[in-house]
Amino acid sequence: MSDVEKEIDALERKLVAKTREIEALVAAEQNLSKPNAMESSDYARLQSYVEELIYRWQEAKVRSGDNPETPVNRLIAEREEIAEQIVALQVR
Repeated sequence: MSDVEKEIDALERKLVAKTREIEALVAAEQNLSKPNAMESSDYARLQSYVEELIYRWQEAKVRSGDNPETPVNRLIAEREEIAEQIVALQVR
């Protein structure tokens, strides 16, 4: 495995961890159980909701270049930075 592949692998793990952090925050904000304690169908709904939040954040970023400063948006911004680093390494 090359150095770039190792770096991409590490960043992909960070991306997954950041996504899990977003899921945990959203679950807490909605007074749900912790994601790792949820039934699979409840967790699937949470994942879909988080994916929608990320998509809406990306759309707002493209349209206006800005998103309101909230804890969830801060985590999504951090997640997007990681994703951008992955893309930058893949196109090298």
